[in-house]
Amino acid sequence: MALKIISGMARGIWLDTPPDRSMRPTSGRGREALFSSLGDISGKSFADIFAGSGAIGLEAASRGAGKVTLLEAAALHVKLIEKNIGKLQKAGVTAPMSVVRRKAIAGALLMLGRHDIWFFDPPYAESAGYLAELLENTDLLKLWQDSLLIWEMPDTTEATAPFGKIAKLNTLLEVQKRNLGNVDFLFCKVKNNL
Repeated sequence: MALKIISGMARGIWLDTPPDRSMRPTSGRGREALFSSLGDISGKSFADIFAGSGAIGLEAASRGAGKVTLLEAAALHVKLIEKNIGKLQKAGVTAPMSVVRRKAIAGALLMLGRHDIWFFDPPYAESAGYLAELLENTDLLKLWQDSLLIWEMPDTTEATAPFGKIAKLNTLLEVQKRNLGNVDFLFCKVKNNL
């Protein structure tokens, strides 16, 4: 599967991806529209959770993010991300980029510390349940108090339906659903009254 950096200092760099179908990357159109909607991210810290090939986080680095942290559990994907980081560094990207090999459980997210933007793209079948689980963790909500959380939504009705049953979604977060490049994303901020 062919993926390349769309814009910024590393524009046009092809990323290494697994030879099998062990990941489902965000489409190039979706990535381009997402980053266009974010505007200037210069100097902002960016966390890419369930990073896969690292395409989202590395796109952020190419576009001037101040620091990028990529969280990925699969050993093969971590090796690919490390190779891709090397490609961006050769292209002149100077932002600190690090990959952390851990499962995306609450403790791992807390270990990453504060970031301005958090991007989540969990396996679609687990996506709603995973979000509901994270919203139970008050330490995470405190960590995210001044952050933008972006959640890539599943592309099937059966996988998106459980999001409507997350009781705390709209009580804890200000949520806006956006369709960008034919991909649905939730843009979320933790409410100030928590």
